[in-house]
Amino acid sequence: MGSIRIYTLDEYIYPKFRAKIVSLYLHAFTTGEYAQYIAPESAESTLDALVRRGFGKMAFIDERLVGLLLCHPLSYDKDFPAADHPRIPVANSIYISEVMVHTHERGKGIALKMISDLLMSLPDTFTDIVIRVWEKNEPALSLYRKLGFEPFYSIIQTKHRSPEETFEMKKIYLHKALIPGER
Repeated sequence: MGSIRIYTLDEYIYPKFRAKIVSLYLHAFTTGEYAQYIAPESAESTLDALVRRGFGKMAFIDERLVGLLLCHPLSYDKDFPAADHPRIPVANSIYISEVMVHTHERGKGIALKMISDLLMSLPDTFTDIVIRVWEKNEPALSLYRKLGFEPFYSIIQTKHRSPEETFEMKKIYLHKALIPGER
């Protein structure tokens, strides 16, 4: 295996990698133990909107895109219960909206590298970071807890198993205060 390289993703770089990013998104979320149905056109519009509002990190091994992290200001998360959690300053918080790693590369530290790179590169104007994860995704929950994120709230979302069949997914919000010099 080649070494893992992390690059910043923004709206200017995105068009060059869009097809690979959409492919990874569909692969990561529609296969394996945590699979759900996502229509390709929905994946494209979701990713386009996320990159327009924010930025991210891409992980490569050799020339293969194997991981992606997308984030944006927390104010863009329409589901975030700001009124119920006033200790989290929405205006100064970043929200990690997507973390995905190719199924064949999971467990190799790729998500850890992307999140660590993000934490080191965030401007000091961001004082807090929030992420949301499916309660059944124990590897992700374990990683986020290891990184100092603490669960504080949950929501239920309706997802698709197929175009016709839906299921309920409990998502857990986790929070971490960002301390300058300790990122």
